[in-house]
Amino acid sequence: MASKKDLIEAQSFSRNRLLSAFTGGAPGGKELEPAKPMRAVFGGVALTAMVILAGVFVGLLKPGLPGGWENNRLIVARDTGARYLSVNAELHPVINTVSARMLIPAGEFKVVSVDQSSLSGIPIGGTIGILGGPDTLPKAADLDGTHWQACAAPETTEFWIGEQRRTAAPDGAGTVVVRDGETFVVSDGTSFAVPEGSETAVLRAVGLDTVQPHEVRGDWLALFATGTDLAPLTITGGTGEVAGVDLPAGTVIHPTGSPELERYLLTASGELAPLDPLAHRLYMLGDGADGLGVPVELTPSEIADLPTTEPAGGTDWPTDTLSPLAATGSPCATLAGSKKDQRTVLAAQTFTGQASVDPAAAETGVNVHLPDNVGALVRGGPKGTLTLIDSTGTSYAIPGAVGTGVKRLGYTGGDVAVVPARWLHLLPAGPELTPEAAGTSPTAAK
Repeated sequence: MASKKDLIEAQSFSRNRLLSAFTGGAPGGKELEPAKPMRAVFGGVALTAMVILAGVFVGLLKPGLPGGWENNRLIVARDTGARYLSVNAELHPVINTVSARMLIPAGEFKVVSVDQSSLSGIPIGGTIGILGGPDTLPKAADLDGTHWQACAAPETTEFWIGEQRRTAAPDGAGTVVVRDGETFVVSDGTSFAVPEGSETAVLRAVGLDTVQPHEVRGDWLALFATGTDLAPLTITGGTGEVAGVDLPAGTVIHPTGSPELERYLLTASGELAPLDPLAHRLYMLGDGADGLGVPVELTPSEIADLPTTEPAGGTDWPTDTLSPLAATGSPCATLAGSKKDQRTVLAAQTFTGQASVDPAAAETGVNVHLPDNVGALVRGGPKGTLTLIDSTGTSYAIPGAVGTGVKRLGYTGGDVAVVPARWLHLLPAGPELTPEAAGTSPTAAK
């Protein structure tokens, strides 16, 4: 049993040890460090930031639908290629881009690319779109409605859009072509039929008797305006005496003192019809062949009472003989004039190449050539239907005003060129591009 002394020493030892613990610091001689209560807070903030950044990173790699996707958006699933038009938070599969454009108001068209999984849970409506419509539209900078030419190759018509424009043939130039056995003279922007049986004489009178005729297709010849037949000229109403001048109708009169080529044809009604040099040559093949075509000199006073009427012959005839184009190559048509006012003319350069082998031309007879990505936006005449031509050479009519359909497709009125409507007949035609057709089920539209 411990003595009282032992108990006192034990109590003293315990007290000293407790004092040492309060005053001596941490083991090893270090002072006790105060607690840091914010350490846990900072750790939580850092962990939260890491979670947020990770979410942003995942969102960049796999974004979802952006705000405002519910209407007027073309939504493309990049991993499947599926395309949808959003209407009131519902997705409608759309068969081509142009259909989506026709249904979205101008200036609101946007493309949204997401993964297919981002579209899960969104209602899917019926498929819509213009069956056979273009999927890729030419950019406004790639539209070319002026550099057009068509050449009459053997058995085909070669049609170029967007190539270097051929120059117009000089005034007074012409060529001879044959369509289905019928002979025509082509000059400037007009074709003139030559009646069967008189080809040799008429071509000699026109100055093209040495030209080797070129076989052409009807679609090429139709690019030119149809003129009055080039035929031997005859007098309407017979060649009887005309009262007051004691000369028969059909007499060619040359006023004394006037230029040599100034001639008039006396009509049965007593009028003077100006007779151009070419018309005179053709008259010498007609009623003028028996001597009436030889000019009679009369003074101005002798014909002072005779009124002047319309020129003799065709009003659209060339005024004089024509000079032939190059002896080699097939003839070509091209466009001349400003972008908003173009007409068809005979080109100075002929076509000496080979017709390309295009399976589509086997059916239509027309080879259409366009550089990559080039197209056109044109009207067939000042009041014609607006037409889009894509890079495949297919034409699509866009009924309606320029301000609606054109703007929906991303173009403006300034992008539109005006061409003669006959040129559009050379192109294969696709379906009309209208909002009504774009919003229809392709199955129902068949």
